[in-house]
Amino acid sequence: MTQKTASGNAVKAAVKAGPEQALPSTGGSGGQAQFNPEMAAQTFDFRGHGIFDGEVKLPGFGGAWAMVLANVTEFSPVTDKPILGSAVVTLHNVAPQDGGWVKVRMEARWPEDLSIRVQFMWFL
Repeated sequence: MTQKTASGNAVKAAVKAGPEQALPSTGGSGGQAQFNPEMAAQTFDFRGHGIFDGEVKLPGFGGAWAMVLANVTEFSPVTDKPILGSAVVTLHNVAPQDGGWVKVRMEARWPEDLSIRVQFMWFL
């Protein structure tokens, strides 16, 4: 969106989003829609408590500008199945990196290390 200044010069106006309103893309994918992309998925297990970081290498992952989705859950090391335990477990950040790496920041609100599983889905 452009606006004119008092002198008549055209300037790009700042875009502000209100509640429940999305901001336009600033780059990354260039705002281009991806049609019929190929996808891959993999899980990675961590142990930790409090706020902690992890890093994984995803096969075929495109790098810093690629799209990746992730979720986090506590899991039972005995059954290897996800559980809804008493701890609050959250995934704070997912940061794609060059070279096929993805950094994640997680939190397990518990005084001892827990078994945490992060599931990734990404576009090839």
